[in-house]
Amino acid sequence: MSAGLPIIEIFGPTLQGEGRVIGRKTLFVRLAGCDWSCSWCDSAYTWRPGVLAPAERLSPAEILARLGGLDGTCRAVTLSGGNPALHDCGALVQALHAAQPRYAVHVETQGSRAPAWLGQVDAVTVSPKGPSSGQGADWAGLEATLRVAADPDLKLVVFDEADLTYTREVRRRYPGLPLTVQLGNRVGGDDAQSLLERLRWLAERVLADPQLPDVRVLPQLHVLLWGNRRGV
Repeated sequence: MSAGLPIIEIFGPTLQGEGRVIGRKTLFVRLAGCDWSCSWCDSAYTWRPGVLAPAERLSPAEILARLGGLDGTCRAVTLSGGNPALHDCGALVQALHAAQPRYAVHVETQGSRAPAWLGQVDAVTVSPKGPSSGQGADWAGLEATLRVAADPDLKLVVFDEADLTYTREVRRRYPGLPLTVQLGNRVGGDDAQSLLERLRWLAERVLADPQLPDVRVLPQLHVLLWGNRRGV
């Protein structure tokens, strides 16, 4: 078997749909595998038995070739999953930075693993999951990830009041980090209209909350634009 990284899909350019970099044109490299099993995961095809998509083992050079074949002008790459921090992506990051012109590398991870290569990228969005995910809080993993990650920001998915309570605790623990609260997306249960109605609920709750004075309230932009489908 090749020693390459397990890649579920490489696509783009698209608009980054989440977090501090929302709206930015980017290429995506989505890796297989996750150490969590969130109940509402919108990329369960990267890890869940029964819906797991086939992964292709690719070397950094092969990944760069695929990216260049998609768009030679877009120089931003997002590494996502699943959880890309499960894998040794250091050589890939080095290759992306060494490319001419250089790629800027952004990583999305839930903050359960803290490999050293997270400190070599350009930015890391850390997205710990609240009670609605069915996962317990992993404060030790989050602390370790934030210590290592380059230019980190926090993104919390909010479905309900319990998630808002969790958000307040995260804000209390990390008052200096940029924080986005993102409306939870019920795959198969939401359309654009229901997402906008629930986004209004979230916006009004945050606006009225003195413990959340400096957070961004956002939808998943790509879901509003293109719905719940792969490759966007």
